[in-house]
Amino acid sequence: MKKYSIRDILNKLKWHPSYNFEKISILFVDRPIGVSEINAGEIEEIGHKFIYLHSGVAIPMHRIVEIKYDGKTYWRRNNGVEEQVEEKDG
Repeated sequence: MKKYSIRDILNKLKWHPSYNFEKISILFVDRPIGVSEINAGEIEEIGHKFIYLHSGVAIPMHRIVEIKYDGKTYWRRNNGVEEQVEEKDG
């Protein structure tokens, strides 16, 4: 199975016609708070090492721990191992 980067996954979810990007939520390590969650609608740009939000905040890709689609886990980092959990038919 080919390993996809978080950037690849987010771009697929943004541009593939079978997905609605507004149904994506991203969980990330938010120091010192713990884990925070944002809706993909807050994303202005998907960069190579960061996602940039409309608010001006930049979230490093390595801090993303889970991507959900419509409330269900789509991808997650589990003890340092990345895994694709769900593939939507389309």
